[in-house]
Amino acid sequence: MNAKLNSINPTVTHSVQPKRFFQVFALSALITTGVAAFIHEPKATEYKPPLASEYIPSTYAVQTVEITSMSTGYAVIQLDDFTVKFPFSYEAHKDSNGVPGYDFTAVEIKELGEIKVFDEKGNPYRDFTDQIDHRNFNNVLVGFIEKNHLVEAI
Repeated sequence: MNAKLNSINPTVTHSVQPKRFFQVFALSALITTGVAAFIHEPKATEYKPPLASEYIPSTYAVQTVEITSMSTGYAVIQLDDFTVKFPFSYEAHKDSNGVPGYDFTAVEIKELGEIKVFDEKGNPYRDFTDQIDHRNFNNVLVGFIEKNHLVEAI
């Protein structure tokens, strides 16, 4: 019996070379990607500014500062059109800023107590102050106390 056990015809099945197949595939993928990129027109998004309002700096003015003990005091500060009242604790120490003969008492605000806010008519108002206001309270208090020599370090 003259039977061929291998029915694969090598002239038909081996005519496509694997290297050539990958070259054709890569070229067609490159052309398809290029055409898709050329045809696609992305729409520019419209610029929308953030919703936050513009920043308007607050004004701070010391109305009164009362030193109640060696480490505490009470302050009234004008914040824009509002009056802010609060107790505070501080620490005073000798300093010279590194300059011989230029000794002064440096003050550091340690803590602000309960803050009470009043409107311009004296009515209580909710506390709207934030950490920026608190830092500025500390700065104006330190400046006021040091300028007017309200405390002396021991």
